[in-house]
Amino acid sequence: MPLAIIEVNPTCGVPGETIIITGTSFGDTQGLSVVTFNGVPAVVTSWSNTQISALVPPAAITGDVVVTVSGVNSNGVRFTIPCYGPMQGMIVEQI
Repeated sequence: MPLAIIEVNPTCGVPGETIIITGTSFGDTQGLSVVTFNGVPAVVTSWSNTQISALVPPAAITGDVVVTVSGVNSNGVRFTIPCYGPMQGMIVEQI
């Protein structure tokens, strides 16, 4: 199976938060492979052929999460920093 990210969970967060990347052909060990958030390398806490746990890097901004194995990049999956839900935001005027 080709190198691919199937899912990033959660799809939004803040620096220091752990995310789980599920996919195919990551390799059984990390070796020199990397995970990046919009080009910023992440600290990987666990690695298997189908699942990676990584910490959102301090300098990360909204963009694609990519896994690079032996110089080959996976597809990118959008990760938003920080999370904004429909009920979050400033109260401009309260009646």
